Amino acid sequence: MNNIEAKALALVREVLAERNLSDKRAVRREVSPYTEALCRAIEQHEAFRQEVSDVMMYIRALYPSLPRNFNRFIIPKPKPDPLVAAVYEVDNGPVWDSPEDYCNKIRAALEARGLEIREKNNE
Repeated sequence: MNNIEAKALALVREVLAERNLSDKRAVRREVSPYTEALCRAIEQHEAFRQEVSDVMMYIRALYPSLPRNFNRFIIPKPKPDPLVAAVYEVDNGPVWDSPEDYCNKIRAALEARGLEIREKNNE
């Protein structure tokens, strides 16, 4: 499930809760034409928002003295996922010998980024 589908299903569940209906009606976009339509509408809206953001970044570069309230139209670039970067680094590096070796290389790549893998709720 992608971010758009998650947003759509969250909206569907919110409306169902407001109407005191079971959330069993909230179905995936492959099954429900209504959820598919909602996903498409959200996708179009997100694409438009990104287009406005790109134009505003261009305008901001041309006219840096624009008022700050124009910044609300600029979507900040998402931070890269450090786990994805670590896996990419290991996958494109020297060949690993075993699953254990692969995991050790992942841990080393994460440690180089100041991160570690640990258990949740470990007291």
